[in-house]
Amino acid sequence: MTDCNEQGSSATFREHMIPASDIDTSIWMGFGGTSSSRGNTVFPYRKSGAAHRTSSTSLDIADEQEVALDRSSGRPLHEQLAEVLQERIRSHMWEAGMRIPSEHELSQRFGLARGTVRRAISILVDEGMLVQERGKGTFVSDPGIWHTSGRRLLSFAASLHEQGKEFVTHVLDERVLPASEAVARELDIAPGSPALFLRRVRDVGGESVVCQESWLSMDACPDIENADFLHESAFDAVERCSGKHIADSCMRYTARAAGKEHAAYLRCDAHDPMLVLEQLISLEDGTPIEWSLTWLRDNLSILGSSVQDCRLGAALVSTDVTINHQDIPESKSGRLSRRELELRALDIRSKAVGFALDDPAHPYHLGGSLSAAEIFAVLLNEVMHTGKDGTPWDNRDRLVLSKAHAALALYPALEQAGYVSEEDMSRGLYGSEAVLFKHPRRDLCRGIELSGGSLGLGPAHACGLVMANRRFGRTGRVFCILGDGECNEGSVWESVAFAGHNRLGELTFIVDVNGLQLDGPTADILGPTPDGTSSLAKTFASFGWDVVEVDGHDVIALRDALIPTPFSPAHTAPRVVLAHTVKGKGLSFMEDRVEWHDNLMTEEERMRVAMEFDARKEAILHE
Repeated sequence: MTDCNEQGSSATFREHMIPASDIDTSIWMGFGGTSSSRGNTVFPYRKSGAAHRTSSTSLDIADEQEVALDRSSGRPLHEQLAEVLQERIRSHMWEAGMRIPSEHELSQRFGLARGTVRRAISILVDEGMLVQERGKGTFVSDPGIWHTSGRRLLSFAASLHEQGKEFVTHVLDERVLPASEAVARELDIAPGSPALFLRRVRDVGGESVVCQESWLSMDACPDIENADFLHESAFDAVERCSGKHIADSCMRYTARAAGKEHAAYLRCDAHDPMLVLEQLISLEDGTPIEWSLTWLRDNLSILGSSVQDCRLGAALVSTDVTINHQDIPESKSGRLSRRELELRALDIRSKAVGFALDDPAHPYHLGGSLSAAEIFAVLLNEVMHTGKDGTPWDNRDRLVLSKAHAALALYPALEQAGYVSEEDMSRGLYGSEAVLFKHPRRDLCRGIELSGGSLGLGPAHACGLVMANRRFGRTGRVFCILGDGECNEGSVWESVAFAGHNRLGELTFIVDVNGLQLDGPTADILGPTPDGTSSLAKTFASFGWDVVEVDGHDVIALRDALIPTPFSPAHTAPRVVLAHTVKGKGLSFMEDRVEWHDNLMTEEERMRVAMEFDARKEAILHE
């Protein structure tokens, strides 16, 4: 047999710090209108259209310089390509208004899958460097003013100087004040200790663009209060006074109304939306040195963020909501915390929707995929012995996805478990380069036990796997995920009868009870019994199954149901977990809507995705 093992909120802001060497942040300032979001950052971006077009000249790919991507590094290829394309734009090799080479051309030029190219382009679209027009292509936007730190931290002032942009700094307030408890906590100084408060506004092109309010540690930076902040950036002043280099930055973005005070500073309306950057800067020895809030005016700034954690060797930004799992502690028992499991479920949802966002031409089974996110997160991250965790491959637990329409959520979960690679995900679900598909195709090395599409096939296969394991002396458990509408299939109940009769205690079914199927509400098709009780629960019990009903979005309840203590040995009752869920969970416009069995998103709906996922992430982190 082929061995597939080798294939295929905290108390203080400071606790979430990321080394500066691991940060790649880009901040653009220009003039636009519409706002969208990506990852954990809101991205106001420039609208595409003729008004931003200086030329319709197409770029000839033959004019590009030879650039070799480093395929041996742990850095994702789409990020490397994005940097190459960024450099084309920043060096003016690609001028504003020009059409860039097509995905196909770039794919051939760099020897990459089209999905990888698409992800790289998507990064630049979200950062405002590129605009896409259906039927016409992808064009270089007019960036106006940009700020990029690359692999180092740069102040706004330094970035503007690099570009030769004219700006004016207004120091509105500069005082030495006793540190409040909040300031003291963030700067790691005693409450009441002297700290320098600094409020500055920067004007670019006669427009007040940004207001920065900073608290600086005078303990770590002697004489910082005498710095000339009209002519010296805070970063430069900090490094000069401390005698040390700035090394770490921790950032958090929130959206707020300007309010009367900041409206006055930035010459806007009090009700205007603002993007607020909270930032904690630390020196190379770990000493926190600056805690600040930066207020960015809506429609005058385009802000994008790309973060890579080199210690993990994985990108922390994509089409999806991004999760840094190092920030979330495990529970004392060694199991994942509720917060971590919920974040992984959110990551599954965002990547499931990401397939549809990257491919707007095809409808996708989003509703039933989103309802099952917690089920997949708990199974692949907490319950199953995957064979990727040191378990002998033949003794791994196996997952049969009978509810094949939920494949969009299966693949991100398999990625979390180490079965599926980022490159696999980037290839999309259609075309000759795809290795994953809208409905699952059997691929044991990628953790896909059964080809699916036609409902009702999984239970018999799962029963067969249990019997095969017994015959060959294997110890793994078998899990099978079904939909409640799928349970109308007669083949399901043949398998249920077989498993109950043969006492397949190694077998667990999880039924995603979201109450909807293709034809409408399940209650209207084959609904509850006359006394109002669940027909599924009574029917499974009648065949000798152990029945557990849980909230399918409660990760702890799911875990407790899927890891019974003690675990039922062979030749005892099989178990079914009836997980009550909401179809389309996580997106307000999809929730409990039958049409999202298989559907296309409108442009407005696509714009709402990241905003709603970002809000959910913030809620999880601060619960």
